[in-house]
Amino acid sequence: MTPSTERTGQHETAERAAWGAWAEQRERSVAGPAGNLALVDFQPVGATPAAVPGMPAEVWRNPDEAGVRVRPLGDGLELAAVEAQEWAPVAEETFVGRLGANGAPLLRAGTRTADAFSLDGSDYELRLYDTNSEKLVAFAGIERYGFDPAWRITGTLNAYSETAQVPWAFTRSTDTGHTKTVPGTISVEIAGEAYEFAAFADGGQLVLVFADGTTGRESYAPGRFLRFDPPAAGGDRVELDFNRAFIPPCGFSDFYSCPIPPAENRVSAPVRAGEQRVLWRD
Repeated sequence: MTPSTERTGQHETAERAAWGAWAEQRERSVAGPAGNLALVDFQPVGATPAAVPGMPAEVWRNPDEAGVRVRPLGDGLELAAVEAQEWAPVAEETFVGRLGANGAPLLRAGTRTADAFSLDGSDYELRLYDTNSEKLVAFAGIERYGFDPAWRITGTLNAYSETAQVPWAFTRSTDTGHTKTVPGTISVEIAGEAYEFAAFADGGQLVLVFADGTTGRESYAPGRFLRFDPPAAGGDRVELDFNRAFIPPCGFSDFYSCPIPPAENRVSAPVRAGEQRVLWRD
């Protein structure tokens, strides 16, 4: 074995190990107290205070605020920033900001947790999670393809002169038309075919919502997600590691509204990499 071959082998071994750790973390994450499997309801938030199902609280929204207002209706309501895992009692009217990329802030009471979610800041809903969710009980894991370094593909970001707010279609039809922030197109070649993907910005990363030759047959329909880092400063290269393609939240709970792959994000070839489908106990 030559030194270069040895280095290549060591690099692939490290990539495979990192992918395995990512896969394990994914299963822990979707099964957490505010994980995808725990979502049991959502409540649109308007200007009139309304009781929160299963929680001692009422919620409403002032239209000029990026979040919701919560008032406790009894004991046991708590608020936390996820990073610190420090929960503080809510004893009076409290502002709860829009859910951030770090998974904060969160409300909880008993078995229930809630976040203030907005697709594009135009309207809000309170998403309600429960550790007694039937989906959590039925969850048996995530089926995925084996790791394949060939599915780590380099693309090019063709940045727009100005970031675009692009209307998008969603699995919940009433959400269709809400916008996503799209910084440009992603040029990439897959199985000899050229594509110009639309990827949107989310939490400092870009998200590709795509369908491919496995969609609905071997992998989740209507499609899968892939997160990746934007180009380094001054560059235009992006790395799409399809080994980390994952099932969107709506694959774990019917109460999510997920973006649907647009026509330009539909790949003809089968992308046999990443997560395939959710496994359920009989």
